[in-house]
Amino acid sequence: MIRIAISVEGQTEEAFVKSLLVPYFRQCGIEMIPVIVTTSKDRCGTKHKGGCITLERVKNEIEKLLHSFDYVTTFYDFYGFQNRPTDSVDELEKRIYNLFDNRKVISYVQQYEFETLLFCDPGYYQEYFGESTISDEMKKILAIFQDDVEKINDSPQTAPSKRIEALFEKIGERYDKVFYGEAIASDIGLEVIRKKARRFNAWIEKIKSLGECID
Repeated sequence: MIRIAISVEGQTEEAFVKSLLVPYFRQCGIEMIPVIVTTSKDRCGTKHKGGCITLERVKNEIEKLLHSFDYVTTFYDFYGFQNRPTDSVDELEKRIYNLFDNRKVISYVQQYEFETLLFCDPGYYQEYFGESTISDEMKKILAIFQDDVEKINDSPQTAPSKRIEALFEKIGERYDKVFYGEAIASDIGLEVIRKKARRFNAWIEKIKSLGECID
């Protein structure tokens, strides 16, 4: 069994990994273990874990994990990355890898946020809520970005999470990232997400290649 640590930035990503990625990769002989990034109180207020991702913090975190796992991968939001040295998500992944230049490191940064993945199946929301407001609005947003869910972002006010918050408010609901994030992603399903999110799927394929999948 290949053991891979996946460094994540919060509880939502941790839950997503546990419910979708862990069982999926087990069929490949890969055990994926999510580890929430440890944050320091002086840099991030009262938080002890999650958020406040920087290259320095990533370096410290991954160095601790490399000794205990066969591989270490990452799952961070590009939008929430602090003091980004570049505006390119691909370049940021290279910067993370170059901190180590170690084949055991598989760097991945989600463009632009975890919530990007929740746009992969607009029709799901009509079934879940019993009305079409969110589904209809999501389809309009996707049309603007030519159905490429990983391009949904054009300002801090219109990032994927902000858009979802606004859509939920339209039907009198509050989007709770921890509660809804993993639950919606699980209902949509990994296969649908992989088909709609190409960069995300390329990361999944890269990890799959390390094992021996039965599908």
